[in-house]
Amino acid sequence: MKKNISLFIVFLFIFSGSIYPQNAQDLRIDTPVSGNLGRGQEVWYSVRAPRSGFLTVETTGNIDTFLEAYDSHRNLITDDDDSGEGHNAKIDIVVAAGRTYLFKLKGFSDSVSGPFYISASVRPFPNPIELRFGNPVSVNMSPGQEFWYRVRTGNSPLIVTVETSGNAVDTYMEAYTDTYELITSNDDGGEGYNAKIELITEANKTYIFKIRGYNREESGRFTLAANFAAVPQGTGNTIRSMAVPIRPGEVINVFIREPYESRWFRFDVTRTADFAVQTRGNMDTMLFLYDSQGNQLDDDDDSGEDYNALISIRLNPGTYFIEVKGFSDNTGRFTLHAETR
Repeated sequence: MKKNISLFIVFLFIFSGSIYPQNAQDLRIDTPVSGNLGRGQEVWYSVRAPRSGFLTVETTGNIDTFLEAYDSHRNLITDDDDSGEGHNAKIDIVVAAGRTYLFKLKGFSDSVSGPFYISASVRPFPNPIELRFGNPVSVNMSPGQEFWYRVRTGNSPLIVTVETSGNAVDTYMEAYTDTYELITSNDDGGEGYNAKIELITEANKTYIFKIRGYNREESGRFTLAANFAAVPQGTGNTIRSMAVPIRPGEVINVFIREPYESRWFRFDVTRTADFAVQTRGNMDTMLFLYDSQGNQLDDDDDSGEDYNALISIRLNPGTYFIEVKGFSDNTGRFTLHAETR
């Protein structure tokens, strides 16, 4: 029995070596380390944060590197391919003073090999600028520059939208809590190459936004704006039995909070008529139409403008149900329009 346990431990040690590194190299803050990566090789580094803030670990050199960041319990935090210069990897994470973090370095593919440098640095949390609702600001970005703003909510939950506009810069945006926990990020959610983030926020909270160029070479002027809207009513209508009534000619605000989530609506037709229902907005939506017994009558993905859904059908008197959701795992806000003709 002891022999079997020993063999199991040896087996676990061998096959968990890439997950539970036994010989991680110490990577000191502001002290670059050189190395030579072999094909298919993985190299682990251990970084102890001397103070709280943003920890940056990045490689430099001419090989295509890939980095993964783990906490002290070996939970994956994030990974990166090409956020550094050229094909180098670069990771920024929030760290707490005195805690140890692990980084796994490898080539982007098993064929990658060659010399590299890896370094770690810590910078303090920024002091974000206040971004007021309805007051756009003009920003002039230099290469490699980043900007931090904060938005404060009022006495009720809101849908907060922060977005860039302009044609000179391909912007990238990240949203954080007031303790710098990453909420979400966005590249081209706005018009063109502009970034846009929509959040359902809590009352009396501060949210922080970081804006930078998509790559380190981006520069130019853009406009940054924050706006808000009330959280739509009837957000519990995620199943057919909770369908919200909608009348012909009515426009309803809809917010899909979670990937693959549905919103359900019910309408009554009193006479035979041509009925049309459609979505409008910047989200890729899908529509499904059912009769009172739950039989699907029609569905649509992109018959409307700009990836919006549209169903047009002739209906007899009766009760009908509309299911609307994002295409694939899309989330966001849009409006639902219904009318008879």
